[in-house]
Amino acid sequence: MLDIRHIVGAILLFANGLIKIIKESKDFYELEEGIHELTQRISNQIFAWALEEIDTRLMKERDRNIWEVVGFRAKQVVSTFGEFIYRRRLYRNKQTGETKFLLDELLGWPSRSQITPRLREIAVKLSTEMPFRRAAEILSYLFPGISPMTIWKAVQELGEILKQDSEERRKEVFEYGEVPKGEKVTKRLYIESDGVIIRLQRADKKRGEIKHLIAYEGKEKIDKERYRLKNKLVVSGLGNSEEIWEETYAKVGCKWDIEGVEKVYIGGDGAEWPKEGLEYFPAAEYRLDPYHLNRQLTEALWYDEETYDKVREAIYQGDLQKTEGTLREAIKRAKGERKKKLTKLLKYLLDNWGGIVNSPGTERLGAIEGQIQHNIARRMKRLGCRWTIEGGDRMSRILAEKANGELENYTMRWPLKQEKLKEVVQSKTGKDYKAEDIEKWLKVSLPILEGPFAGRPWIKYVLKEITRANGLAVSV
Repeated sequence: MLDIRHIVGAILLFANGLIKIIKESKDFYELEEGIHELTQRISNQIFAWALEEIDTRLMKERDRNIWEVVGFRAKQVVSTFGEFIYRRRLYRNKQTGETKFLLDELLGWPSRSQITPRLREIAVKLSTEMPFRRAAEILSYLFPGISPMTIWKAVQELGEILKQDSEERRKEVFEYGEVPKGEKVTKRLYIESDGVIIRLQRADKKRGEIKHLIAYEGKEKIDKERYRLKNKLVVSGLGNSEEIWEETYAKVGCKWDIEGVEKVYIGGDGAEWPKEGLEYFPAAEYRLDPYHLNRQLTEALWYDEETYDKVREAIYQGDLQKTEGTLREAIKRAKGERKKKLTKLLKYLLDNWGGIVNSPGTERLGAIEGQIQHNIARRMKRLGCRWTIEGGDRMSRILAEKANGELENYTMRWPLKQEKLKEVVQSKTGKDYKAEDIEKWLKVSLPILEGPFAGRPWIKYVLKEITRANGLAVSV
């Protein structure tokens, strides 16, 4: 595929560059950095040569009655071996006027993409851990040419793909009436939900709520004091409660056989939107998250240990009358801010009593708070972080798929036309050259191998070694 002169040129560039780096490096850091940059530069050159050679062959093999060459267009790309530019031909269909790049079509290269799939995956994963600017700074040490905006665009593109995928699943169920066909079987399913408040920018509101849900089959012990959620599914988004519950139902239905589930337990913090899940799942039962219940009790009764113990005991016994009576007595004695907090606590308990008494023993939930912190908050609630509504929604979806272990399936791996590519890169000479043929050709084409400078290191140890390349696969 490559002319032998390309390979000779690349080797000479590397040899000369390596000698220069060794001579000029003041310490091992500079030596390592120099060699890294040199190998990237050579890789870029070889790859650009290869792409241009493929483009030339596509030009020769095209249907000339249909496609005419308009001219060359340059494309700038950032990959895992740095930034490079290559030229390819633009074609016009003589009959329809359609224009396209045959090389880009062969490689599956999106028209506006300036970052390769592997680098996109690395950049997106890194951006789920830190701000875009910091991610670009770190990546630039290894992959020069990548900017914060490049990473931001990659995140937006991937987030939009995830949103469209979720929307298609939701429509299949709730607009087209298709029944999801999940294969996993479980008798009990737990769905916990909670919101994460993030700061917004360029929006009418200053803050927005990311709705975060987890569905799982139960908790399994992994060591003495640690448990993990069995077959966890994470859903997240900045949409309204109806949209997020419809998305959740569609995704749950694609994973589990919902008709085979005997009981669904839906957990929430007392807000109204988590309770809306009861409308979507048959035989569902609402439960109040114990973390939020304990927090409400502590905030209102931190100063009165006796009343605190009485209320907890009454809640544990499921005695609403005793719980209400104890709190009303405490409200009569309290004043000011404490009175307001006690009144708020009583209302909270009355509004959520059904979810409290439905949470006995081992059936208690309580995983959502840790999941929110690990999956969403540690990235999206960083000091100084502000999000647009669209950007916050997309990042939350990326973080959810990362938690699901599915992010790699969405990082836009461009589909090559593999059979066509194999056909194009095969030699058209009709002859398989042996190592001896290549050696003779090199000696004729490169007389310097036998000339007065043949003893110089770059000829003796570089070019002459090429003539001994057993089975070197090149087109000459």
